[in-house]
Amino acid sequence: MDIAEIRKLVRVMRDHGIVELELQDRRGKIRLVRDGAARDGARAAVPMPPAAAPTRDVVVTSPMVGTFYRGAGPDAAPFVAEGDLVEAGQVLCVIEAMKLVNEIAADTRATVRGILVANGAPVEYGAPLFVLDPA
Repeated sequence: MDIAEIRKLVRVMRDHGIVELELQDRRGKIRLVRDGAARDGARAAVPMPPAAAPTRDVVVTSPMVGTFYRGAGPDAAPFVAEGDLVEAGQVLCVIEAMKLVNEIAADTRATVRGILVANGAPVEYGAPLFVLDPA
Protein backbone atom coordinates (compact mmCIF):
# COMPACT_ATOMS: atom_id res chain seq x y z
CA MET A 1 0.00 0.00 0.00
CA ASP A 2 1.49 3.36 -0.96
CA ILE A 3 1.40 6.58 1.04
CA ALA A 4 -1.37 8.09 -1.12
CA GLU A 5 -3.66 5.15 -0.28
CA ILE A 6 -2.83 5.47 3.41
CA ARG A 7 -3.60 9.21 3.34
CA LYS A 8 -6.99 8.46 1.75
CA LEU A 9 -7.76 5.95 4.48
CA VAL A 10 -6.78 8.43 7.21
CA ARG A 11 -9.02 11.08 5.59
CA VAL A 12 -11.97 8.65 5.49
CA MET A 13 -11.37 7.73 9.13
CA ARG A 14 -11.36 11.40 10.17
CA ASP A 15 -14.40 12.35 8.05
CA HIS A 16 -16.51 9.47 9.38
CA GLY A 17 -15.36 9.34 12.98
CA ILE A 18 -13.67 5.97 12.56
CA VAL A 19 -11.21 5.39 15.39
CA GLU A 20 -9.54 2.17 14.29
CA LEU A 21 -9.25 0.44 10.93
CA GLU A 22 -7.54 -2.79 9.92
CA LEU A 23 -7.25 -3.93 6.30
CA GLN A 24 -5.62 -6.91 4.67
CA ASP A 25 -5.13 -7.74 1.02
CA ARG A 26 -2.69 -9.73 -1.10
CA ARG A 27 -0.04 -7.03 -0.61
CA GLY A 28 -0.12 -7.13 3.17
CA LYS A 29 -1.92 -5.92 6.25
CA ILE A 30 -2.30 -2.43 7.77
CA ARG A 31 -3.82 -1.25 11.04
CA LEU A 32 -4.55 2.44 11.59
CA VAL A 33 -5.56 3.98 14.93
CA ARG A 34 -6.43 7.67 15.16
CA ASP A 35 -4.46 9.69 17.70
CA GLY A 36 -6.51 11.74 20.16
CA ALA A 37 -9.65 9.64 19.72
CA ALA A 38 -10.54 9.94 23.40
CA ARG A 39 -10.41 13.75 23.16
CA ASP A 40 -12.94 13.90 20.33
CA GLY A 41 -15.42 11.64 22.10
CA ALA A 42 -15.09 8.65 19.79
CA ARG A 43 -14.26 6.38 22.71
CA ALA A 44 -16.82 7.77 25.14
CA ALA A 45 -18.43 5.17 27.35
CA VAL A 46 -21.94 4.09 26.40
CA PRO A 47 -24.21 3.87 29.44
CA MET A 48 -26.02 0.58 29.79
CA PRO A 49 -29.55 0.55 31.20
CA PRO A 50 -29.96 -1.04 34.63
CA ALA A 51 -30.50 -4.79 34.43
CA ALA A 52 -33.80 -6.16 35.61
CA ALA A 53 -33.80 -9.39 37.60
CA PRO A 54 -34.43 -11.77 35.99
CA THR A 55 -33.74 -10.29 32.58
CA ARG A 56 -34.38 -11.73 29.14
CA ASP A 57 -33.12 -8.62 27.40
CA VAL A 58 -30.89 -8.99 24.36
CA VAL A 59 -28.27 -6.34 23.60
CA VAL A 60 -27.71 -5.71 19.89
CA THR A 61 -24.08 -4.74 19.33
CA SER A 62 -22.26 -3.14 16.43
CA PRO A 63 -20.66 -5.64 14.05
CA MET A 64 -18.24 -2.97 12.77
CA VAL A 65 -16.67 0.42 13.28
CA GLY A 66 -18.58 3.27 11.64
CA THR A 67 -21.26 5.93 12.08
CA PHE A 68 -24.63 4.96 13.61
CA TYR A 69 -27.83 6.24 12.00
CA ARG A 70 -31.32 5.52 13.33
CA GLY A 71 -32.73 5.91 9.79
CA ALA A 72 -31.51 5.29 6.26
CA GLY A 73 -29.21 8.31 6.56
CA PRO A 74 -28.38 11.33 8.72
CA ASP A 75 -31.69 13.14 8.14
CA ALA A 76 -33.99 10.16 7.47
CA ALA A 77 -36.83 9.11 9.77
CA PRO A 78 -35.83 6.49 12.36
CA PHE A 79 -36.52 2.83 11.57
CA VAL A 80 -37.67 2.12 15.15
CA ALA A 81 -38.42 3.88 18.43
CA GLU A 82 -38.38 2.74 22.03
CA GLY A 83 -41.46 0.64 22.74
CA ASP A 84 -41.84 -0.58 19.14
CA LEU A 85 -42.45 -4.27 18.46
CA VAL A 86 -40.03 -5.47 15.78
CA GLU A 87 -40.01 -8.68 13.78
CA ALA A 88 -37.04 -10.92 13.02
CA GLY A 89 -35.17 -9.43 10.07
CA GLN A 90 -36.59 -5.92 10.55
CA VAL A 91 -33.99 -3.17 10.15
CA LEU A 92 -33.17 -1.38 13.41
CA CYS A 93 -30.50 1.04 12.15
CA VAL A 94 -27.67 1.43 9.69
CA ILE A 95 -23.96 1.83 10.21
CA GLU A 96 -22.01 3.72 7.58
CA ALA A 97 -18.41 2.62 7.13
CA MET A 98 -16.21 3.91 4.34
CA LYS A 99 -19.20 5.22 2.37
CA LEU A 100 -20.96 1.83 2.58
CA VAL A 101 -24.27 1.63 4.44
CA ASN A 102 -24.81 -1.60 6.40
CA GLU A 103 -28.25 -2.50 7.73
CA ILE A 104 -28.47 -3.92 11.26
CA ALA A 105 -31.57 -6.08 11.73
CA ALA A 106 -33.31 -7.74 14.66
CA ASP A 107 -32.56 -11.46 15.09
CA THR A 108 -35.92 -12.20 16.69
CA ARG A 109 -39.34 -10.72 17.35
CA ALA A 110 -38.89 -8.30 20.26
CA THR A 111 -39.82 -5.00 21.87
CA VAL A 112 -37.27 -2.18 21.67
CA ARG A 113 -36.49 -1.34 25.32
CA GLY A 114 -33.62 1.06 24.74
CA ILE A 115 -31.66 2.87 22.04
CA LEU A 116 -28.17 3.39 23.40
CA VAL A 117 -26.48 5.52 20.71
CA ALA A 118 -27.24 9.00 19.45
CA ASN A 119 -27.99 9.48 15.76
CA GLY A 120 -24.79 10.27 13.86
CA ALA A 121 -22.50 9.06 16.64
CA PRO A 122 -19.37 7.02 15.88
CA VAL A 123 -19.47 3.42 17.12
CA GLU A 124 -16.80 0.80 17.53
CA TYR A 125 -16.94 -2.94 16.98
CA GLY A 126 -18.97 -4.52 19.80
CA ALA A 127 -20.52 -1.26 21.02
CA PRO A 128 -24.04 -1.78 22.42
CA LEU A 129 -26.69 -0.22 20.15
CA PHE A 130 -30.10 -1.48 21.32
CA VAL A 131 -31.69 -3.37 24.19
CA LEU A 132 -34.47 -5.70 23.00
CA ASP A 133 -36.96 -7.73 25.03
CA PRO A 134 -37.78 -10.90 23.06
CA ALA A 135 -41.52 -11.40 22.62
